[in-house]
Formats: sequence, structure tokens, C-alpha cells
Amino acid sequence: MSENKLTRHEMREAALLILFQMRLNDSTLEELLEDDEAAFELRYNKSSLNIVNGVLENDGMFTEIISKYSPSRSVERISLMNRTIIQIALYEMKFCPSVPDKVAINEAVELSKEYCQKNDTAFINGVLSSYYKDCGREKADG
Repeated sequence: MSENKLTRHEMREAALLILFQMRLNDSTLEELLEDDEAAFELRYNKSSLNIVNGVLENDGMFTEIISKYSPSRSVERISLMNRTIIQIALYEMKFCPSVPDKVAINEAVELSKEYCQKNDTAFINGVLSSYYKDCGREKADG
């Protein structure tokens, strides 16, 4: 595991890349990390792996949430990258009290600008913002 300090954005990005590759290649986390670290020098940290494990453990719940807040597209029609970005934000919104919900949403939008098509950014923001408004809560900053 990389011991380098990562920014919160880099940590989320590492989690995104790990999850995306795991789902694409049907690999275990251990296999993927071994391959990636050797071949690509993937930088990740404990927080990245916490997000990966949290998303994997709550996949069913996150799929239900996405399904509820995506009126225009069925979950099956949402690209793997888009779904993974949304799931990372949902994980942070539900399970990371130190991350304000609006920060999780903003980070998802930023990741989508890097890894998705332009219209996907609005879709991701819409799903997460609708979920946020419906839940009617925001965690304290800090």
C-alpha cells in the first residue's frame, strides 16, 4: 500500500479506480491491488480501501437508492463509471460523518468531470441532490 499522503480527492479517485477495475475484471481486491501496484504504481491509502469496502458491502442498498432517484434511467442503463461515482458519494453521505453531504456531492461532480461525459455530470448531480433533499439532513462541517 502506498504510504504517501493523498488529498481527499486523490483518495476518492483511487477508490473509484479500484472499484471500477474490480467490477470490470471480476477481481478480488487483493488481486487487483497486487496487479495495479506492480504495473501502474496505483497510489491509495487506508481511507481509499475503507471506501472500496464500504461501497462493496452496501452495494444492494446503494443500487436501491440510485433506482429510486434516477427516474429517467434504470440502474442497468447507468454506466459502470457513473454508478460507481454515485455509490462513493452515497457511502460518504451515509457512513462518513466527517464529510459534509454537499462535499460528497461536489466531489462526485468533480470525478464525473474527469471520467464521464458532460451530460453524465448533470445526471450524477441530479441523483445525489435529489437524494440529499429527500433525506432533509446535512451533517455538521468538521
